[in-house]
Amino acid sequence: MSKEELKQKLMDLRLDSRGVKEVLKKRLKNYYKKRKLLQAKTKVPVGTDVFYDYLLVIDFEATCQQFNPANFKYEIIEFPIVLINTMDLTIEDEFHFYCKPVLNPKLTPFCTELTGITQAMVDKSPTFPDVLMEVEAWMSKRKVESSNFAVITDGPWDMGRFMYTQCQISSLPIPKWAQKWINIRKSYSNFYGCPRSKLTVMLDNLGMEFAGQQHSGIDDSRNIARIVMRMLEDGCELRINEQLFRRKMPDRDAGDDAEVVPVSKTDAENNSALECDSEGGCAGIPIKLAEKSIQHHCEHTAESLMKAEQLRHSSPQSTVKEIISSTDHLAASVGKISLDNSSSQVGSHASDDDIDDLLEYYKLQK
Repeated sequence: MSKEELKQKLMDLRLDSRGVKEVLKKRLKNYYKKRKLLQAKTKVPVGTDVFYDYLLVIDFEATCQQFNPANFKYEIIEFPIVLINTMDLTIEDEFHFYCKPVLNPKLTPFCTELTGITQAMVDKSPTFPDVLMEVEAWMSKRKVESSNFAVITDGPWDMGRFMYTQCQISSLPIPKWAQKWINIRKSYSNFYGCPRSKLTVMLDNLGMEFAGQQHSGIDDSRNIARIVMRMLEDGCELRINEQLFRRKMPDRDAGDDAEVVPVSKTDAENNSALECDSEGGCAGIPIKLAEKSIQHHCEHTAESLMKAEQLRHSSPQSTVKEIISSTDHLAASVGKISLDNSSSQVGSHASDDDIDDLLEYYKLQK
C-alpha cells in the first residue's frame, strides 16, 4: 500500500493518520492484529502495554564546550524527569532542578547558548548530591520505587556518560534505577523499522513538531514522553534494553558511553539483566554477554552450538570474534564481521542493532 492508501485506511478506521509510511504501516498492522485476536476469541490486550507501571523520561543537560577535549568531565546542570503513568498514558508529574557544577563552575558561552541555562540559574542551585536526594524523596513521595518502573533516555549518553561521570565526581554510588534503562532511539528504530534518529526526526516521522526549546532538558524530556506515549498507543512493548558496565576500557575516559551493554527483552522481562555492584558496575560478563546476544540474534544449528560451546569451555578467555568465527554458520548469521583496530561492521543479516553494539564493544576491549 502507498502512504496515501495507508493514511486513508487509518482515517476510515478513525485512527491517527499522522507519520511516515513505516509508522502508518505499523499502526495499521497493530490494529488488524488486535482485531484478529478478538475474532479468534483470544484475550486481546486492553489498551497499551503496561509491563511497567511508570516510565521516567530523563534528559540531562551537562557542562560543555564547543569542542570538548577527550578527557572532559561532564557535570550535570539540569536534572528533569517526566513521569508517565502507563495505565492511562498521562503525564502524572514532573521533577525539575538545576545543579551547580563544581569542577567547572563557570559555564561557557557555548553551553549557555545551547541549553538556555545561564550562570545565574546554576549559581543559585544546589549541587548534584543535594539534587539527587531531592530526586529520591520525590520518587518516594510518588511511590515510584515501590512499583515496577523503568527509566527512558534518548540514547545511551544520559546514564552511560553523564550520570556515570557525575557520580564519580561526587563520590556517590550510581542509583540502582539509573543502572538500566530504555534507549528510546533503539526501541523506536526496531519497532518502526527505520534508522536510528535524533529527537526531532523521530517526532517528524510521527507527524509531530518539537514543542519548546531544543536542548532544554525539561522540554526534551516532555517531547520524548510524547514519542513514548505514541509508541505505546501504536502497540510497542517497551523494555529495558541497555545497562552500565563498569570495567574500564584502554584509552577510554571513565563514564564514556562505551561503558554500556545491551540487555535482551527476555532478560528485561525476567528481571535477570546482569546484576551490578554498589558502584554501578557489572563484572565477569564478556563471554556470558556474547553467548546471550548471539543466541538471541542468530539462527543456530545444533552443530554450531556444540562447536561454540566447546570453544567456550576449552578457552574461557575467548573473544566474541573467536566464538562467532568458530563456525561458518555463526559467521554467516551475523553477516560480514570486521574487528580490526579501526572498524567494526555487521552486515544486513543481523536481526537488529544490538549485534552492532556488541561487536563495537568487543572491538574496544581488544
